[in-house]
Amino acid sequence: MINSVGQIQTLIPRTETGGQTEELNVGAPTFLDVFKGIVVQANDTQSQRAQDALDLMLGNVDDLERIQTNITKAQISMELLTNVRNVTLEAYNEIIKMSI
Repeated sequence: MINSVGQIQTLIPRTETGGQTEELNVGAPTFLDVFKGIVVQANDTQSQRAQDALDLMLGNVDDLERIQTNITKAQISMELLTNVRNVTLEAYNEIIKMSI
């Protein structure tokens, strides 16, 4: 189960009691929570990348390694967001195609 972006915890099994299924991990984040976290992280890293680009153009930078790291973080976060979106849309389309 994913707690937030970048943190993974082990899956907790469900138990069945009296014909009802109970999930032992109450309060676990939903897909929406995880997706919002990915969007927020992508937005934050893009903002940082833009600020770093501005600082670099103005000559206010002494640490080019930090800027390169922030650029790479921004690229990876956007790739993650795009991949999650694509997989979500594929799953949605598969669900739509199902017959009841």
